[in-house]
Amino acid sequence: MISPVGLDLVPDNLLGPLAKLLGLSTGGIAVNADQWDGYTADRQALLHHLNDRRIRNTVFLTGDIHSSWAHDVPLDAATYPGSSPSVAAEFVVTSVTSDNVDDFLKVPPRTASLLAESAVRLLNRHTKFVELDSHGYSVLDVRPDRVQCQWWYLADRTSRTSGVRLGAAYAVTDGTQCVVPA
Repeated sequence: MISPVGLDLVPDNLLGPLAKLLGLSTGGIAVNADQWDGYTADRQALLHHLNDRRIRNTVFLTGDIHSSWAHDVPLDAATYPGSSPSVAAEFVVTSVTSDNVDDFLKVPPRTASLLAESAVRLLNRHTKFVELDSHGYSVLDVRPDRVQCQWWYLADRTSRTSGVRLGAAYAVTDGTQCVVPA
């Protein structure tokens, strides 16, 4: 994901100064250093480039973290939405068959992850949707006035004839840089 996600319990207004004092990244803790988490300076340079040049209607489509997300992409997550604008939107697509949170934890779907999803949304005001368990695919509908992402979830990832259900749909409209339920 390009959008930074904090998983700590320290309020943002304290985390920034504390991280600076301790010489830590203010872009969040690197949950996965092989993704944007490990490249906070590069991520900030890209987001500042979008903001400084007033580049609008940027939508990042990402995956390979085996879960579903919809984010505003703030210039500074610690001060969003107050004094930091969203400079883009992001849709993260889940896996069709690769293991995700409930599979790694070996727990029934939609049990342990519910607490984690609530914490993620509580600690990250720019995260509008997160679902850590379901397998499936996404449909991205791109039009001049908006981009919409739908997450379709499989009933059984091991069955070639599995049923599917619509899990969620979010969109970003022209010029807004912010995702909303669709």
